[in-house]
Amino acid sequence: MVTFMVTLMVIAAVVSIGSQLIPAYMDHNTMRTIMNKMSEENGLARQTDSGIRDTMMQRMRMNNIRGFDLEGRLETDRAKGGTELILDYEVRIHLVHNLNLIATFDKKVPLKD
Repeated sequence: MVTFMVTLMVIAAVVSIGSQLIPAYMDHNTMRTIMNKMSEENGLARQTDSGIRDTMMQRMRMNNIRGFDLEGRLETDRAKGGTELILDYEVRIHLVHNLNLIATFDKKVPLKD
């Protein structure tokens, strides 16, 4: 009986953690897809940083990603070799009292002139 209870507790913990992590990974997958499609568009590299950020925010809203602040997380690296769009952020998920899960995400794509 004790083995059954411990097994049930472990399964419940895995399901609980998974149900909290899956949405973060799904949102990141959507943002990665948006960035990949933005990298295929011509002329996006000539836009201002705020214009690129606005374009990204608009596409995130269309894909139902809300409450995600791109300020400080989305950067535009303009170098001689071209322009690169960088999304770098972390998601903290509160588990219990002082225990958090931290998932870090980093995606870079080149932009066309």
